[in-house]
Amino acid sequence: MTGLRRVAGLLLVTAALAACSGDPDLELTVRTSVAGGDVAVEYTLANRSDTPMVVYDGGWTDPERPGWSRGPVEVSVREDGVIELSKRIIHPCQTPDTSDCGGVRLPTVRIRGSVLEPGADRSDGFRVPLQVEPDHPASAQGTPIPLSGRTVVFCVGFTEVTGDDPPAADGLYPPASPQTIVCGEPFTVP
Repeated sequence: MTGLRRVAGLLLVTAALAACSGDPDLELTVRTSVAGGDVAVEYTLANRSDTPMVVYDGGWTDPERPGWSRGPVEVSVREDGVIELSKRIIHPCQTPDTSDCGGVRLPTVRIRGSVLEPGADRSDGFRVPLQVEPDHPASAQGTPIPLSGRTVVFCVGFTEVTGDDPPAADGLYPPASPQTIVCGEPFTVP
């Protein structure tokens, strides 16, 4: 009986710590459909916390290559076969295949992010064709994938603004920036 009480006590302490952990609360609502020859994704982000958050909602740029940019939506093939459409930090050095980074130099690429204030919400949308070329993993690049019959999910990366992690003055964040990811419900493309 003592072991049972100890386990119950640990569960209560764990629940109390989880409730007080201050995890940021970014609510994501996603509506996905097929429109014309595209998968259309409309979404709303709502900051339900008391802290501003940086949402990685822009594309990639490289300060060392003026004029270069890559769109804000990345296409990834997950290990479970789900196609992830995302606005988040995905860098070759953060994936199992590190052949694209070599680990030699710090990447100069930066992702654009914007601040979402407490209590605020923001809506946006985008379309991707029914046949996509994945950005990740590197081994899938250049191979067109039809989305019909596949499961697709939309994810967004964000981080809580803190004194140690303030918003960037230029709105550009390096690939090693802290990130929490929130995803919508998976959608099977007809």
